[in-house]
Amino acid sequence: MLTFTQRKQMAAKKCGIHYEEKEMDYIVANINNADKLFQNASRRPWTRKEKSADLTSGKQYYQIASDMYRVAEVRCRQSNGSNVIMPLTEVRSEHEWNKMNSYPHSGMFPTHFFIRGNDEIGIYPTPAENITDGLIVAYEPRIRDMGVEDISFTANVSQDSVTIESTLRDDNNQLVDVFAPYMEENWYAFRTDGKDGNYYKIQKVIDGQHAKLENNYLGNDATDAPFKIGQVPPYPEEFHEAAVNYACFNFYAMRKDTDSAAMYRTLFEQAMEQYKTRYGNKTVSGVITPGAKRMPTIGDVFANSTLTEGV
Repeated sequence: MLTFTQRKQMAAKKCGIHYEEKEMDYIVANINNADKLFQNASRRPWTRKEKSADLTSGKQYYQIASDMYRVAEVRCRQSNGSNVIMPLTEVRSEHEWNKMNSYPHSGMFPTHFFIRGNDEIGIYPTPAENITDGLIVAYEPRIRDMGVEDISFTANVSQDSVTIESTLRDDNNQLVDVFAPYMEENWYAFRTDGKDGNYYKIQKVIDGQHAKLENNYLGNDATDAPFKIGQVPPYPEEFHEAAVNYACFNFYAMRKDTDSAAMYRTLFEQAMEQYKTRYGNKTVSGVITPGAKRMPTIGDVFANSTLTEGV
């Protein structure tokens, strides 16, 4: 698993530039763009979210969440306090949606939905009553751009506990705030002394010194153990380096180094194809796929003579 800072350092090394050079802004932008390409590659929503809104009598259209990238499913609660929540049928054609709404109809139970533009969900028939948390939307969120460097700190942890307590202090021996609310999305904490080896996703930030992990801590109890916390892309860890290769491809293309650009482009494209093949479905099969290979390395590129002229 690679954090934002680790991938940024890896890209700087592969491109032969200093980590703090201005050109790193271009590389970081390409790493973030590659993360979005991977999100779309297999249509596999690794970071599914769900939000609800109150249904209002006579109101047909509802605002989409600002971080909503692609709607997966829309459901409606049948009445206040009811546990009966029915999925709605999507109307894809604007023409069909307009035909349905030629004669406005208000009913007890919405049956269809329509995405209007890029920021509204319409439901049909229009609700006839107010229902708390009546509209429930599951969606694939937009991947946020990464830009915050890893943070080093010390912490108290206990085996099988989901709580991590920061013990970092400043020069005046005052506790320093380590955790912040924005760390509740794709931030992971990990020990840096080699005594655990696992990455733990931050589920909830309690305050500046305390956070709740998504899974139990598996290492031994420890006091003032060295940790880092960093941003991690929301797709399988064996493909995290692929975004670095994409950034290197664009960097060398900008430098007119066609051989290096072609090499990193090939590495990225091979990883992308493997990702789509391996993770294109939500379920797995016990059948071994003939010819399945590991993620390609630079050695594979040279061995298979896949370099091309230009980019």
